[in-house]
Amino acid sequence: MQYIKVLINKKIKELDRDFIYEVPPELIGIVQIGSVVSVPFGYTTEKGIVVGFADSPGEFRVKYMDALLNETFVCPEDLLVLADELSRYYMNTTIGMLKAMIPAGVNLFGKAQKPKTELYLRIDPSIDEASVVLRGVKQKELFELLKLKKEISYREAAEHGFSNAVCNGIAEKGLCKKINYPVQRYSYGHIEHEDSVIPDLTPEQKNALEMIHNRDERDHRPILIHGVTGSGKTELYLRLAEETLAKGKQVIMLLPEIALTPQFVSVFERRFHGEVALFHSRLSKGERRDAWFAFKNGDARIALGARSCIFAPANDLGLIIMDEEHEDSYEQDSSPRFHARTAAELRCAYHGADLVLGSATPSFESYEKALNGEYLLVTLNKRVGETPLPEVSIVDMREELKAGWTEVISRELLADIKETLADGKQVILFLNRLGYHTFVSCRDCGFIYRCPHCDIALTYYQEENRMRCTRCDHEIEFNGVCPDCGGHRIKYFGLGVERLVSVVKRLLPHAVVDRLDSDSLREKGNLDEIYHRMKNNETQILVGTKMIAKGWDFSNVDLIGIVATDYMLNFPDFRSGEKTFQIVAQVAGRCGRSDRQGKVILQTYHPDEPVLWMGGLQDYKTYFHMEAKKRKEFGYPPYTHVMKVIFSISENDAEQRDLILNRVREYFGDDKNIRVFGPSASIYKERNREKWIISFLGDELYLLRDVINRGISLLKSERILDKNTIIQIETDPMHSL
Repeated sequence: MQYIKVLINKKIKELDRDFIYEVPPELIGIVQIGSVVSVPFGYTTEKGIVVGFADSPGEFRVKYMDALLNETFVCPEDLLVLADELSRYYMNTTIGMLKAMIPAGVNLFGKAQKPKTELYLRIDPSIDEASVVLRGVKQKELFELLKLKKEISYREAAEHGFSNAVCNGIAEKGLCKKINYPVQRYSYGHIEHEDSVIPDLTPEQKNALEMIHNRDERDHRPILIHGVTGSGKTELYLRLAEETLAKGKQVIMLLPEIALTPQFVSVFERRFHGEVALFHSRLSKGERRDAWFAFKNGDARIALGARSCIFAPANDLGLIIMDEEHEDSYEQDSSPRFHARTAAELRCAYHGADLVLGSATPSFESYEKALNGEYLLVTLNKRVGETPLPEVSIVDMREELKAGWTEVISRELLADIKETLADGKQVILFLNRLGYHTFVSCRDCGFIYRCPHCDIALTYYQEENRMRCTRCDHEIEFNGVCPDCGGHRIKYFGLGVERLVSVVKRLLPHAVVDRLDSDSLREKGNLDEIYHRMKNNETQILVGTKMIAKGWDFSNVDLIGIVATDYMLNFPDFRSGEKTFQIVAQVAGRCGRSDRQGKVILQTYHPDEPVLWMGGLQDYKTYFHMEAKKRKEFGYPPYTHVMKVIFSISENDAEQRDLILNRVREYFGDDKNIRVFGPSASIYKERNREKWIISFLGDELYLLRDVINRGISLLKSERILDKNTIIQIETDPMHSL
């Protein structure tokens, strides 16, 4: 007899455990860990996944499993272990975590994508040509082509003018065979496959590699490479990946943003041609399926992509690289919640692999761990070629107004743009706001256009003449008439990146301007086009949001304009200063990456704010120690942990809202080692649901989890929570709100 532990496909906390079943005799030896099965569950049948074997049925009478549902798919055991560890760390359900790991094209419990094939004709060398009579000119021409090429695809044959009927005709005569070859649906875009030129390492890069190589063989601490922008971190990634592949192991290369994918695919594919599988959310289901199996089967040995790439199914993982490790986009802020850095640490611990984190502006959590020895700190202080960091100029926009200049682009920035373009160089302008205007109001009655589902101001998009919610994508057509009073005196407020493009084109009508933001990437292929236009110097001015701050490397960019920063500093989050520093430093680092210094112009109404100067100069250490002192004083991360419980309630359920507001705090209690804040007033409405937050700060995560688990159990036992109340738990979230 054989017994299996099955995780049921139900994202319910109370059912998030193993259930034991007996394997029918005919399936013993076939069912394995990771198999997808159907099992009797209560009065119905449910799907589940085998997570282990049991020595005995225990004290209860067990049932036979029903069937093995998919003999070709077996979930890798290390992903099962990772799902369990992450679910406990982040207080998710294990099955929810596991389903997030398997891409849509593979599909854990549903219908998976089929492999794509392409039909070929291959000539049969044993055939006696004289014994076969070919009729028609086309059949004879195709046969001559086949003798020359040995095999040809139907698609290529069509390009030469041969129809499917002609191809089928000579196959039926026995002159050639039909063969289906698998087609890998990798979406690499425009990749030139000439040999990569491997640069000589700088003295700093050599020292960095030696420091990594000279570790004790038992030292598997994560490695933090803290290097200024342009210091050559990517070349270190490539060298470490090359060494890992030489050992027969696999590499996962994580990027914070899909926008970086074309650049890194180009670099890695040139160095490791044919070894790269691409993982990100803009791929089709078929592309995701092919990439997943290519990496799982070892056909590709490097998995490259955004956050979900951390779950690529490695057989023999040797290295995970996490570029721009400080970026918020590595955190998934929807269920199931997790941070890719935590997942990377757990995967490396399981495989005995190395973890390399890289950034010019490391997260405070990572840098503090490096300072106290939990991570190995490797530092690169100089740019490759020892080009100095960009010159920084801060423009006081109050003085611009006093001088009568009302444009969003200052006089200094406009003059420098003209000079830079005249020199044949490129410009990047940064503004982290979507749309044309950030909100629209009626001056007759004061009405503000808001999302009916989320209660935030709608953003106006002039190109489409539509207003859209940046949270749920609800949109309406804009007719210029107030829906409240019928007035026509509409006022537009706020500067968005779409409007900034319009201003640039008006002030510089002959310049070639492009835009990079999430709205410009809605159609597949747009990202590749924007990247290559910039790379090939077809674009003179690139206007963009936070996407352009994430590691892009264009050697011809000489000028950066940071159009507005003040709103970032004033955001109600204890990390707002850190995030402002990171954005300013990263955007500033996009220029002067060749043999010229470059210049950064930073426009602000608060020119004396130290974080702006330090960010522009990339003076990370000074800023870290200044900010760390404040964090210690107030007991904020990285010196404590934060957890949040978010109660999501229907906006029309006033009774439940009042019950939570009046009673919920008492159920979480006050532990002397834990600070509890809330429940807050309704922070926001999202998709017709109000959200209320309780925050917990403490030194130990296990104590925070205990308090939260105890409180939720009491709330459920007292029936304070009804079935329509959704509870979300966040562990060390990157945002306070």
